Amino acid sequence: MKRFIYLPAVASAKAGLAFLLLFLPMISEAQINYAPYRQPLNTGQWEFRQANTPAWKPIKIPVSAHTALLQNGMIEDPFWRDNEEKLQWIEKEDWEFQTTFDVSAEVLAKKHIELIFKGLDTYAQIYLNDTLLLETDNMFRTFRVDAKRFLKPTGNKLHLYFESPLKKTDESWKNLGYELPGGQRTLSRKAQFHYGWDWGPRFVGCGILQKPTLEAWDDFIFENLFITTQSVTPEKARMVARFRYRSDSKFPVTVQFKEGKRKAVEDRVLWPGTHTDSVTYDVENPKLWWCAGMGEQPLYDFTIEVKKGVQTIEKQDIRMGIRSIQLVTEKDEKGETFYFKLNGKPVFAKGANFIPQDIFQDRVDPSHTKRLLDDVVGANMNMLRVWGGGIYEDDTFYQLCDARGIMVWQDFMYACALYPGNGRFLKTAAFEALDQIERLRQHPCIALWCGNNENDEAWNNWGWQMQFNEAQRTQLWREYKLLFNDILRTYVENNADGVPYWESSPKYGRANPKSLTEGDSHYWGVWHDEEPFEILNKKVPRFMSEFGFQSFPEWRTIQSFTEPEDRKLDSKVMLLHQKHPRGNALIAEYMKRDYDTPKNFEDFVYVSQLLQAEGMRTGFEAQRRNKPYCMGTLYWQLNDVWPVASWSSVDYYGRWKALHYYAREAFKPVVALPILEDNVLKIYGVNDRADSIGVTLNVRAFTFEGSKLGAFNQPGLVISPDSSKLLWQTPLKTVLDGKKPENCVVEIELRDSSGTTVLSRRLFYAVPPKKMKLPKPDLKITAVEKTPAGYSISLQTNGNLAKNVYLQTDEEGFFSNNYFDLLPDERVTIFFKTDKVLADPKKAFLVKSLVDAVD
Repeated sequence: MKRFIYLPAVASAKAGLAFLLLFLPMISEAQINYAPYRQPLNTGQWEFRQANTPAWKPIKIPVSAHTALLQNGMIEDPFWRDNEEKLQWIEKEDWEFQTTFDVSAEVLAKKHIELIFKGLDTYAQIYLNDTLLLETDNMFRTFRVDAKRFLKPTGNKLHLYFESPLKKTDESWKNLGYELPGGQRTLSRKAQFHYGWDWGPRFVGCGILQKPTLEAWDDFIFENLFITTQSVTPEKARMVARFRYRSDSKFPVTVQFKEGKRKAVEDRVLWPGTHTDSVTYDVENPKLWWCAGMGEQPLYDFTIEVKKGVQTIEKQDIRMGIRSIQLVTEKDEKGETFYFKLNGKPVFAKGANFIPQDIFQDRVDPSHTKRLLDDVVGANMNMLRVWGGGIYEDDTFYQLCDARGIMVWQDFMYACALYPGNGRFLKTAAFEALDQIERLRQHPCIALWCGNNENDEAWNNWGWQMQFNEAQRTQLWREYKLLFNDILRTYVENNADGVPYWESSPKYGRANPKSLTEGDSHYWGVWHDEEPFEILNKKVPRFMSEFGFQSFPEWRTIQSFTEPEDRKLDSKVMLLHQKHPRGNALIAEYMKRDYDTPKNFEDFVYVSQLLQAEGMRTGFEAQRRNKPYCMGTLYWQLNDVWPVASWSSVDYYGRWKALHYYAREAFKPVVALPILEDNVLKIYGVNDRADSIGVTLNVRAFTFEGSKLGAFNQPGLVISPDSSKLLWQTPLKTVLDGKKPENCVVEIELRDSSGTTVLSRRLFYAVPPKKMKLPKPDLKITAVEKTPAGYSISLQTNGNLAKNVYLQTDEEGFFSNNYFDLLPDERVTIFFKTDKVLADPKKAFLVKSLVDAVD
């Protein structure tokens, strides 16, 4: 490209020549790019093959062995019917991937050129132009390798040979001398859920989960850069940019800390080698980052630019939020607290446990992640726990959490196992921890680093110790403490910018009474121990970080992986898509307690979702009522990795189960929560907001046929900030005018002080559905009309209550509400969001209620 410099008129040709001689070196200098080059590798076609076989096949990356085979039609859909069983051979084979790429003259001229690999799963030998560059052994690490001397301008061949994780660890497993709880998976720093879980299939593959990157530089480069908040007042936030750099020599520079049109400039001297330094900048009138429901999520865009003279030699952009986060664990008269403080204010955490979005992570795209996190905020959640048997999510996930105000409890990737304590394993674990902490510490959403999932509880409560002798037990527990109490804790404390560390979740197992008075709790008395849902009203911990109950996904999801003959509870295919050994039996047992027998399997699927939602709501409401003793509820689990019967509230295809609709109502920031104790109906008001709120409580009772019973109005009530309060109580028989509860419903409505805005609405029943005398409702869709975003569907009942109204369609889209109750003669409009234009809208939707599904 030609560059034109305007030169002013000069008095003589001699003067003009002198001017040109003076400025031409500067013009030439300005054309040189001294800044580092960072770009994904610009490759040609990628190919793969089973190791040492002749035929290479084209693929697109990111990719895994399974999806590469699927792309080429070499295997059937792994989710279809019993194909999981048929594809287990893949884990025993080695796999090869290769491509070619060119390197520009500009990049080749740089003094240093490195190839950077992230997301290599897991045991890879990397060859560049037939030279072995690198061997990897950890899918969670970033690997950098000097490649300059091996590169050429065109036709560079990049070849990756992946060894089978099983074959790679077979010998080490045999030589261990004992079997570590968790099995052979514990030897590999690979996503543990790949080996199968009680909600996921076993597909132990390999692959390239992120595109390789090429990085080239001359004299100076940032190795790591992050910006932290040193101090903050309403008028000013002192920001500190800390950077680790590599330099070839000593030279002076200026460092600019920019925010929009404002900047601070500081002089520095860079030294040869690897060093750290920092610069500061003051943000005027800073806006704090808050989680959803507590405020806005302002994010600041900063630029750090390093100049050598007039030349920019390094420049990076950072997006961040200004906030402080604390985990408060203080002794009190009942035990020890466990809650988060955001910007000095206590937060009641509402949310779920997040597992990977697909068993094949290479298939997850940003649009899928965005939709799922929109579902999180749409259900009034403010926290997700990224569970330790999965993966550290990609950058998009955390960026979206930043923007939506979703706090992230981040597990390190260790779950339900004991791990090796040898030097090689601990070394890669330490590198992994530093890589991930440095990658994620800039995100304001990160609220906690947790060492592992259930390893401590399992060691102390699951009988693991019985298989070892005393010396082995001592050694194993010492190695556990070294990794989780020393190494990971130290890395977090030294590098995570003040984010707290928690050794293991939960602190105690449910067999220990302290699990309800200290730390976080995983309460599985409901489900595993077959305790009734009502026990959740009593078993209230300081912070519920796991509890759950299974259901089946919706019928369309079941149709996606079955033939008609498979669609029964005990078919081989349905059992393969139910990974808990007692799952179907437990669902059936709990259903028998609370519901009449479903008419068929499709109705069983529908009722299973009602069972899950009603039971889980019992827990949500108990935990919120007991605020501030309890300060968090994170249910198991938000999502699925494949179509399956599981604890999720959103299935693999993003379809909301009844639970997600129920959670949306239970997690509202201001809500009325009922409970029946000793035949007294008590209604609590819960306010998660930072300010007091005036409310009006309306309580009305009806028979299922529409007869009006007791009606109560309580205006002028006030709920303090961030609190739970008993608003009203009355004997149930008074509310029902002496009628039997089997035929009655209580409408509980919380409005603002003016009485115009409904803050929450709850229909309460004093008995389970099995004891209800539900009449047949005259439930109809009265109109379907086109809207800009889809369709509106008008519904009404004539004369009788409709319990758990369920709208369904074969079209893809989203119902604004579902599984809801309609009072006698109530009318409602539901919106169906879809991009499609339906050929016959009135015939596209079907509706039923509970009485249609049970005998």
